[in-house]
Amino acid sequence: MSATVSTSGNTAHIHLSGDFDFSTQEELNAAFETALSSAANGIEIDMEEATFIDSSVIRIFLKLHEATRKNNKSLAIRNCNEHILEIFSIGGFDKIFDVQ
Repeated sequence: MSATVSTSGNTAHIHLSGDFDFSTQEELNAAFETALSSAANGIEIDMEEATFIDSSVIRIFLKLHEATRKNNKSLAIRNCNEHILEIFSIGGFDKIFDVQ
């Protein structure tokens, strides 16, 4: 599992790779804080290499969503596999997040 942050133009990109659950919250929160503190106008979470997320990750995503709104930044979640898209859909989180 890894969470790395890079910036291009006005977007901070968070690249997730591997399984994310309660035990990985610290690294995920650190990546989100780095992205939030950047000068970027938007944050994009790239889930292409993410293989699993649990409810603790959804909770962190909700906190990030709230923080981006407070800081007038956009948030998008991209490249989700079918399993992760289903998790967002079942919980109704696809109505909250810009998920693809």
